Amino acid sequence: MDSRYSTGGSAHYRDNRTQLFGSSHARQVNSQPPSRMDSPYGSLSTPNPKHNEAYLSSLESQNNEDLDGMSYKVAALKNLGLQMGDEINKSMRLNEDLTDKFERGRVSLKQTYNRMIVMSRAAGLTWKMWIVFFLLFFLLCFYLWLF
Repeated sequence: MDSRYSTGGSAHYRDNRTQLFGSSHARQVNSQPPSRMDSPYGSLSTPNPKHNEAYLSSLESQNNEDLDGMSYKVAALKNLGLQMGDEINKSMRLNEDLTDKFERGRVSLKQTYNRMIVMSRAAGLTWKMWIVFFLLFFLLCFYLWLF
């Protein structure tokens, strides 16, 4: 891989490239730019005024057709943009409503938990007693479900 980038072994690559593109002297002789008046379609004839008028009329009609098509596409894109904006606004309102509802639910759960803690302290029962109580309750429900 080092030989690929070395300067000693790349001379034959340069020779092949110069043979491919020819010598620099041949390029200088043939490198004159073509005249701007040269046309690949032959010489231009003098325009006839009636022909010129018909040609301009056809160009104008093509322009009007293209303009109508572009106007239709722009109107469709505008309509699509408005619909996308409405949909985005609806989803933002829905997101805000969900956020508010979840916040109210979180506050309600926190208040319920705090009331349960106060009630358990007032009753003199520890959290371990509550776990045992709920475990027994679920075992009773499971037993009744089986039989």
